[in-house]
Amino acid sequence: MFKKAVLRKSGVSLPDVFAVTLLLGGFLALLTVARYWTGPLQSAEPVDLTLESLPYATFLSLSRIAIAYVVCLVTSVLVGYWAAHSKVAEKIIVPMIDIGQSIPVLGFLPGLVIAFLALFPNSRVGLEIAAVLTLYTGMAWNLMLSFYGSIKTIPREYVDIVRAYGYGPLGQLLRLELPWATNGLVWNSMLSVAGGWFFLTVCESYTIGDTSFRLVGLGSFMALAAERGDWASIAAGVSVMVMILVATDYFVWKPLLRWAERFQKAAPDEDQEEEENVIAFFAKSKWITSFLRKFRRRHAVQFYVNRRGKKSRDPYPWAVKAVPWIVLAVFTAVSVWAVWMSVTMVAGIPAEEWRAIGANTLWTSLRVTAALLVAALVMIPLGLWLGTHPALVKRMQSIIQVVAAFPAPMIFPLLISVFLFLRVPMEVGAVVLMLTGAQWYLLFNVISGAASVPENLVEVARLSGMGSMGLIRRVFLPAAFPSILTGMITAAGGAWNTSIVAELVIFRGERYEAAGLGSYIARAAYEARYPELIAAVTIMVVVIVLVNRLVWARLYDLAENRYRLD
Repeated sequence: MFKKAVLRKSGVSLPDVFAVTLLLGGFLALLTVARYWTGPLQSAEPVDLTLESLPYATFLSLSRIAIAYVVCLVTSVLVGYWAAHSKVAEKIIVPMIDIGQSIPVLGFLPGLVIAFLALFPNSRVGLEIAAVLTLYTGMAWNLMLSFYGSIKTIPREYVDIVRAYGYGPLGQLLRLELPWATNGLVWNSMLSVAGGWFFLTVCESYTIGDTSFRLVGLGSFMALAAERGDWASIAAGVSVMVMILVATDYFVWKPLLRWAERFQKAAPDEDQEEEENVIAFFAKSKWITSFLRKFRRRHAVQFYVNRRGKKSRDPYPWAVKAVPWIVLAVFTAVSVWAVWMSVTMVAGIPAEEWRAIGANTLWTSLRVTAALLVAALVMIPLGLWLGTHPALVKRMQSIIQVVAAFPAPMIFPLLISVFLFLRVPMEVGAVVLMLTGAQWYLLFNVISGAASVPENLVEVARLSGMGSMGLIRRVFLPAAFPSILTGMITAAGGAWNTSIVAELVIFRGERYEAAGLGSYIARAAYEARYPELIAAVTIMVVVIVLVNRLVWARLYDLAENRYRLD
């Protein structure tokens, strides 16, 4: 009682104590990460499979995911903003994003490792930066497209109102564009972080040529456990991964989703409002609320509002405006040089190798098609059914998100054991493994599309005598068709990227391989055959882009012209 009285008298609350503790913990975490990064370089770090080593390994993996996500978020806002406000930049950036998301992570990894090891030959900094940037390539593209698409869909009258109140470009970004895009950024952040966890094992444990590289982390822990067939360590790693996903869902994603609801285009129903525990707890912090209130009062006008009574002038000098174009020019020059070097390297590949790449491309294309068909047959009906039962989806949301975010490569050893027991050939088993990286994109999009069908449209259909199957076939399926297409496109991209870990799996010291472009890219990266790696990645990008342009783009036109709710 005495302690509580002292806290109240001093104005310090329990949320204040927690906030200060989190700040100090974050500072200590940065120091610990910096200490590990600057340690002496060892190509293959010794990984301990004991339970005592798991907390430290998990912490290092969390730090890599967190750093990659922060870099993704910042660059996505900058690149998306630039593409949305400049027609010239839009014509360059959007196709580059389309190409970038078509390149598998192993297409970036060898080049990044070689480059940063040359810059930092005596410490772990080079390997860590390469790992973070490789994670970035698997996380950034959907965030960029989300922010760019959100800005492009802001109604013109909203922009005019913001400008009429005297807000400049920065004020428009902070007051309108970021709030408008917040909901999409949060949902896509969940997918991005899940993508980072999916390729964690690839980024922390790999071989290039004759050299093996390994960083201490949960991914390398699981990779070594799978290589040795250590089921106890695999079970421990899976348990820790589940605990991480449950904790981040409760303490991070749920509060962010609830916070993002205030920025939705339509306000949520008051009857369905529920207090979010984490937000409610920290909202009681006097220090946090006082700091935010004082910051807003002091800097709101000076920071991003044009002064009233003065002629509005361009807040960005020419030097600041020139920065993105200089960056783009440098990036274009580097890209042209890289393309020229790639052409010279690829030119020496014999015709027999090109035929092998073509045959492998055909095998992987067939597996991607099979995975999409299976996913469509299962997830479209399931998603439509769940979308028509929003109360059930709300109760199962946490379970669905945790299962969908779980990095499937961590359970590949279990699936390989099942294949061996059932005598399933790897050529067929690879389809099942590819499904683990594709199906959830389709399910989430179908649920979203079905849940967005207006209730009055459903009531009219019921009054006309439609039963449950009629509603799904005549109402929900056509209305959700654009969302289904989005899910199919992202699922196809997920299947192509998953092929590099699904067609070549190492378990108990044995390689289980299925002929395909994914296994070809993996072997070329591991064996440091860079001309073949460049050729195979280029073929994969070309195939994905052509399918997007020739198949999915036409289906999108059909959806816009025939299946519109307005």
